[in-house]
Amino acid sequence: MEHLGIGLDGAIKLVSNFGIPGLVLILWYLSDKSHERTLAQYREDTTQQRKTYEDGLKEVREMYEHNVLLVKDYQSLSRDLKDIIVMNTQTLTRLSDDINRNQFCPEVRLKKEAQGVQR
Repeated sequence: MEHLGIGLDGAIKLVSNFGIPGLVLILWYLSDKSHERTLAQYREDTTQQRKTYEDGLKEVREMYEHNVLLVKDYQSLSRDLKDIIVMNTQTLTRLSDDINRNQFCPEVRLKKEAQGVQR
């Protein structure tokens, strides 16, 4: 009853003057004020939860945007790596052909039809 600004003595005087209906009105008024405080707290909590949820969604959105950038960079790197692999394969193929033709070793440059070790 302190919420009304009256003490216990004032409440007793009100009850004695207005009787049971006055007591019911006072209790209803106090209950309504309590309900309003509960609703205000509920609104505040809900607003805070929504803000937290929106912040989490913003972080997830940023994470996906960063992942897209990462994929684009990785794709560029993969293209460069593919080019290097193709060049290495061409070089190794040329090297393999040169080894098979054996045109660099003077011992083997002799006629290919000769049998045995050439000296």
